[in-house]
Amino acid sequence: MSRVLAAVRVRAATARHRGSAVHCPLCARGFARFKDDWNRPGALCWRCGSHERHRAQWLLLERRPELLRRARSLLHFSPEWCLRQRLQALPGVRYVSADRDPAGVDLRLDVTALDLRDDAFDAVICSHVLEHVPDDAAAMAELHRVTAPGGFCLVMVPLAIDRERTYEDPSITAPADREREFLQRDHVRLYAPDIAGRLRAPGFEVETVDLLAELGPSAAARHGLLASDLIFLCRRPE
Repeated sequence: MSRVLAAVRVRAATARHRGSAVHCPLCARGFARFKDDWNRPGALCWRCGSHERHRAQWLLLERRPELLRRARSLLHFSPEWCLRQRLQALPGVRYVSADRDPAGVDLRLDVTALDLRDDAFDAVICSHVLEHVPDDAAAMAELHRVTAPGGFCLVMVPLAIDRERTYEDPSITAPADREREFLQRDHVRLYAPDIAGRLRAPGFEVETVDLLAELGPSAAARHGLLASDLIFLCRRPE
């Protein structure tokens, strides 16, 4: 009954806030504005629940169709429904979801020690995962290992774009202290754009994609994008 009630509420909110000021590329719906999240205004799609980062990822994949055109398999870490339901529907792509929590995913995997063969996937999406991982170097090496030559790994993390260097201190363990220093209680660092250098260390060629700059302020506002949502497009050379 709770699922039915939730669905009714979503439909009602979608109808109540429909308009043309903003547009969600994931569910192709228009609204007068996006829904406020707990920590920022205008963050969520009323229909599919997408955040700014999910809309940015899908816009990038739409703008660069060659990325998925050659992908026969895709591994998606910690999948969110709004993006998962679009990726699962891609024709000719074997979609596999993964998380440390086995509930609702295809594979239970630890990103620092993936129980997968080398070159296992043509495409990998790892969004808002690495900030939770103490040994991010091991995770990045594993992401490189399982990405097939010629394939790509799309990485996003919460970013402090005004910082020059990633901030981490393993002595900070108390949840309240981590929230103050790293934005959330389960984060172990606060990344800066220099994460691109860390991703290059295992062998990726890394492009830092700034969709807000690519699309321009009007289109970025229409899709509800954040300036801090840089996308790190990591390619493994042939």
